[in-house]
Amino acid sequence: MKEAGYIPETRFVLHDIDQEGKEDALLAHSERLAVAYALLSSPARSSIRVIKNLRLCADCHNALKIISKIVGRELIIRDAKRFHHFKGRGRGREREEEE
Repeated sequence: MKEAGYIPETRFVLHDIDQEGKEDALLAHSERLAVAYALLSSPARSSIRVIKNLRLCADCHNALKIISKIVGRELIIRDAKRFHHFKGRGRGREREEEE
């Protein structure tokens, strides 16, 4: 993901740990785990929907936007305030056009 432009925003981790630990803590956010599970267990090209009762942090928003582009799939995340809709346009579609 870092090659695609992802930069972890560790200011959202409130634990008193080192920088690397903060980056690891971001990977354990529930919406990221839910999307990872859905990518492994759902059919290719299907949209992924996640519903959560808390707000989506800005780091997860940026990460899910990049994940959507990398895998070329639509992600719809519903949090406590709004819908986040990532259309999955980017690398996945460019690869299809090249083939």
